[in-house]
Amino acid sequence: MAYESNFEGTAVDAAITKSQTMPEFKAAVANYASLPGSPSTADVVLVTSASTGYDAGLYRYSGSAWVYMGNPRQDADDIDDASTTHKFTTASDISRLSNTSGTNTGDQNLSTYQLKPSEGAFVNGDKTHLDTIETNADVTDTANVTAAGALMDSEVTNLAQVKAFASSDYATAAQGVKADSALQSVAGDSNPTLAANLDLATYDIVTESSNRPIDLAPHGTGGVVVRGNDESGKIVLNCEQNSHGVTIQGPAHSAVSGGGSYTLTLPAATGSNKALIETNGSGVLTFTNSPTLTTPVVTTLDMAGAIQEYAVNVTSVTGTTALSAAAGTIQRWVLSGTVNPTDSLSDGESITLIIDDGSGSTINWTYSGLSVKWIGGSAPTLDTTNETLIVVWQVNSTLYGMTPGVLS
Repeated sequence: MAYESNFEGTAVDAAITKSQTMPEFKAAVANYASLPGSPSTADVVLVTSASTGYDAGLYRYSGSAWVYMGNPRQDADDIDDASTTHKFTTASDISRLSNTSGTNTGDQNLSTYQLKPSEGAFVNGDKTHLDTIETNADVTDTANVTAAGALMDSEVTNLAQVKAFASSDYATAAQGVKADSALQSVAGDSNPTLAANLDLATYDIVTESSNRPIDLAPHGTGGVVVRGNDESGKIVLNCEQNSHGVTIQGPAHSAVSGGGSYTLTLPAATGSNKALIETNGSGVLTFTNSPTLTTPVVTTLDMAGAIQEYAVNVTSVTGTTALSAAAGTIQRWVLSGTVNPTDSLSDGESITLIIDDGSGSTINWTYSGLSVKWIGGSAPTLDTTNETLIVVWQVNSTLYGMTPGVLS
């Protein structure tokens, strides 16, 4: 549009050509990025908010780009360092500012801060500490370290253990204030030693699991001693319910001849059925089925019961068979074939034989030179229906025999 001026008091015609076309103002936009993409030359748009790198204000399209119509923004490094006027920073100032912490915002009050001392100088606090150090002080001076209540490394023989000492190593309040008065567990002691007698009070020595036995292991030739007190020492073997027990007790002091001691050595094996225990006179015990009586002297024999001889019943007797009292003083033989007897009797021994001939079997009383003196002059003939009773004994190495008769 053509410009016409009739403003009183101001000469504007001289500054503006009346025929010049004024720029066309477009609608305002929020920021530089929102400027029209296809404007006409000389279009002017108001940017209401600044954005990164672009200020708020009027922008005019030059025909190729949008041009800011206000004063251009200048950075500190856009100012010539050689300028002497209108200058607010230099390159040196910029270097200093770049070293300032980003957290130091706002006005900084430095009145309470102490200036860094120059080389060789100390602040008052440092000087106070240094004044208390003696001349020629040495951290390895044992006297000074001791006076300070500390220890030199050279004074500690277990330095590594001391440095590794943990709070869990301290005794608890229940165990005692000092470690040397604390009750320590013997679980980790490979060789615990008592300093006094062990009083069990009302407790027992037990094993808690795995059916483990309690082993007593004396050193060398030492033994386990059950001491006597008001009476001789004893061991009580309880039943599984601990309601009763069997006691093995040593003899009283007065009963041992001369107050001496002796040893009984148990047999090396369990022995056979009905075996007896005998001693060799030195306390060594063994089991025997033929105990030897050395010239027993009986002044009065008072039998409350009968004298019972050892009797055995042997079936299927055949072949070579020993005449032996060790097999029984009364023996019943049931023959299953011809029997050839041999002499195994000692002087004074005798056996009584009850013979069943089975199915007509016989006994060869002259087998291998066997000689028996029979009452009546000849060996008996076995009865084929009933049992035949025969008695054989030996005196002065001679065998004697007799037949009381047939048992019917």
